[in-house]
Amino acid sequence: MFIKPIQLPYHIRQYEALTHRLKADSTCDYVLSQYKRLMAGYRGEQSLDFALSYLSDKDFRIFHNLRLYDHVHYFQIDFLVLCDRYALILEVKNILGKLTFDTEMRQLIRELDDDIDVFDDPITQAEYLTGSLHQWLDERGLSLPIINRVVVASAAQIQVTNLKSDRIKKIVRRANLKAELFTIDKQFSKAHLSTDVLNKVSAALLEAHQSLIIKPFRSLIKPEAIIKGVRCPDCGAMPMRKVKQHWHCAGCDHLSKTAHLLALLDYRLIHGPAITNKQCRDFLMMTSETTVKKLLRSVASHFEGEKKARIYYLPADFCANFEKDR
Repeated sequence: MFIKPIQLPYHIRQYEALTHRLKADSTCDYVLSQYKRLMAGYRGEQSLDFALSYLSDKDFRIFHNLRLYDHVHYFQIDFLVLCDRYALILEVKNILGKLTFDTEMRQLIRELDDDIDVFDDPITQAEYLTGSLHQWLDERGLSLPIINRVVVASAAQIQVTNLKSDRIKKIVRRANLKAELFTIDKQFSKAHLSTDVLNKVSAALLEAHQSLIIKPFRSLIKPEAIIKGVRCPDCGAMPMRKVKQHWHCAGCDHLSKTAHLLALLDYRLIHGPAITNKQCRDFLMMTSETTVKKLLRSVASHFEGEKKARIYYLPADFCANFEKDR
């Protein structure tokens, strides 16, 4: 079963919000490039759902995009497949072109449209993740065989520099993943964890997960580069205008009662959960302090302070609720 289902990670949603609201300049181009790259990776991860669905819900616990702390750095696992006999780490790559796995120099070379790009070796990445997870489990008094595979989710042409290297056996095409999962499962017969311990480990992993959150204003982006206003959920134009109980889009004539929620979601993703009445009025381009106060009280998880110093907090599941409608 999926303990942590396949969902668009928070930091990608942040990039998505920025692509909607950044004024056109070189920074906008960079953010759009990052967003497209990350989305390609996510689509590759999504494509593994079919093969993973063949694993027994009773025996297996599956985690997507699991990010844990090793006391020095965070390490992120695309997929962790856990059972009482072993753990499997899947490092997913969704890269087009001709891919050469250089097992000696430990690098991945991509050739596409006369361009050559060099990436970190995903096999080495998977091995590093294996060691980090071993340490994480060992600190909790747990010992479990951990293996890893690199899954190429694209239709890329694959070649290797050394056919005799055992490391290339870790490379699996997405189309072969189902068969590889069954092959791996047959290699392990001894149970190392009871069902009760397996459930506790699963809960501990889920609790230890920390989403990656980018801080856009610590790098190239300046606050004034963010476009304000309520975004039309139909055509994406900004700003919509408040007309009685509706938001009206001059671009496509769309009417919406809840378009401001989409704008507040953008605000949370870009600026964080804390927001004041003044900041909300400024971002939504509204003038009525009383109307905005009612609006914030209807969506905030809680607030701190009094009167003009009051700070409202948009809840974490504010994003999750929108995710369900994607």
